[in-house]
Amino acid sequence: MNQVLLAANISTAFRNFLEEKHFEIVVPDANGNGPWSKHDIMGIITSNKLILDADALQKFPNLKWIARLGSGMEIIDTAYCDAHQIKYYSSPAGIANSVAEHAMGMLLSLLHNIHTSNNEIQNGQWIREPNRGMELENFTVGIIGYGHTGACFAQKLCAFTESILVYDKYKSQFGNDSIQECDLETLQKHADIISFHVPLNAETKHYYNEDFSLKMNKNHILINTSRGAVADTVAILEGLQSGKIIGACLDVLEEEKSIHQLFQNENHIIKQLLKQHVILTPHIAGYSHNAIEKMSEELMQQLIS
Repeated sequence: MNQVLLAANISTAFRNFLEEKHFEIVVPDANGNGPWSKHDIMGIITSNKLILDADALQKFPNLKWIARLGSGMEIIDTAYCDAHQIKYYSSPAGIANSVAEHAMGMLLSLLHNIHTSNNEIQNGQWIREPNRGMELENFTVGIIGYGHTGACFAQKLCAFTESILVYDKYKSQFGNDSIQECDLETLQKHADIISFHVPLNAETKHYYNEDFSLKMNKNHILINTSRGAVADTVAILEGLQSGKIIGACLDVLEEEKSIHQLFQNENHIIKQLLKQHVILTPHIAGYSHNAIEKMSEELMQQLIS
């Protein structure tokens, strides 16, 4: 029996595609288990719910492919897959627009105090002067990572500002009349806003840290819609408290899996972040209804080919 372990939300069209290929869809419980044999699993579809390291993968002896809804592959041991002829696919293009719009929405809300003034009005307060906003056209935005999401975010920024700097260690010759390709030192010298669009790996863990912050020439706004561990939470809090970071837009955190317990601890760093000029969202930047459809289509096309 050919089965697909489904640990992610997918489109109806993707479900129909799997059924047409004579796959039986099985859904795991919270621990990744269920009333089925791992020997029957031929494919796995996941978002970030399953950690597919070598220990997990070796339990599926007949696994042929893994389809990842999203862009990051850090949850999959790709070296193990390569050694055991397991194909793996991701869907970075499918989330690009959703992430870019989300980053833009958070940034505009932060600059114009939309979130704070809305909360104040709901509490019966009509406060104008402290909630005067700042216009994006007066800022230089620095983007780190020019993959699908970074490029899409840069494109949207072109409607708001003429000053966009982009640094990508592994890409070049992508600049144009609206987007200036630069080195990291130039970005840190001129940027008022920093937005990260990089995968999480050994090289990018705590990319934004105290040292990075100190090298920033200006007090700045930080945006992170990539992975929580790309930015050191302690460095973010210290930067906010010192004024080096004048605001932060964070869709991802380092400790997302235990977040409900952390909210109960008044002394935890997450609770301290909430007292600062910060917008937090629960890792939903790439999780729009449209993105699910786009990612499903992207993965279907890869499985067909």
